[in-house]
Amino acid sequence: MEKKQRAGKKAALLLLGAMVLAALWGCAARDGVRPGEQYLLYVGQKGQSLVPVAWEPPEGDTASAVSQALDALRDPEDPDGYASPVPEQVSVEIRDLADGSLDLAFSPEYAEMEKGREVLLRAAVVQSLVQIDGVSRVRFYVGEEPLREADGTETGYMDADDFVRSIGPALNSYRKTELTLYFADGEEEKLQPVQTTVRYSSNTSLQTLIVEQLLKGPASDGYRRTLPESASLLGVTVRDGVCYVNFDEGFLSQDYEVSADLAVWSLVNSLTESGDVHAVQISVNGETDVTFRGTVDLGQPFERNPDLTAEEE
Repeated sequence: MEKKQRAGKKAALLLLGAMVLAALWGCAARDGVRPGEQYLLYVGQKGQSLVPVAWEPPEGDTASAVSQALDALRDPEDPDGYASPVPEQVSVEIRDLADGSLDLAFSPEYAEMEKGREVLLRAAVVQSLVQIDGVSRVRFYVGEEPLREADGTETGYMDADDFVRSIGPALNSYRKTELTLYFADGEEEKLQPVQTTVRYSSNTSLQTLIVEQLLKGPASDGYRRTLPESASLLGVTVRDGVCYVNFDEGFLSQDYEVSADLAVWSLVNSLTESGDVHAVQISVNGETDVTFRGTVDLGQPFERNPDLTAEEE
């Protein structure tokens, strides 16, 4: 019986994935959600698609983060072309949370939802909540009973893989990783290592992710950005242990808060942290015959410089 239920759940979730394929495809590229940012999913203006909206989880325990995410999903602030995936007449609360498994209890009105809207709600809620640290899978209850598929089998726990399997390289193909990025300290004299956990598309290389996070700047107070906001990343490739990073002319902006050396080795030390890259070649619009800010020659690859790192003073 248990084997039959698992097979029934798998078939139901594959059907669910097929139904949301058109709804989810391409929404990861929506303006306002940068690589690595967490987001919540809302229903698009026509009620047939899902829209990701950047969301920063609050500090505190997992249960508080889940509660605030559910509140935000039910009552979005200043919606522009999107609406809550949870109908107004449907309430939801945390039933249980332990060891990464989250149980949600929806009010009986959930069972009265039109199937298409229920599919969107399920995809939006699960994919939004599994981004929260401490939540890896979600199970739905309707009243006191577990959610069931049309054939009567329990839906059971749902996670990101249940959706990724069906929709391929769309919104849900995301991973988490911990990065060590180097930003300038408050006195602008040394580089400080800053650990950060980032959620990113599996189609994005680790080196591209690192550069994008440096361009985004530090999330914590006490550190200063090292790369200018005006810079755009044109490309990142790795060959024979050398990482080739190509910026547009915005990289040459003089509006820097840190020295030229700190700017360059913030990039180099961050990219060489893992050991997969041993040197970094920087170019501007594909050209390396550039003297960065009049002092640093970009003509040759740069190796790691521990002398500029505060931890090694």
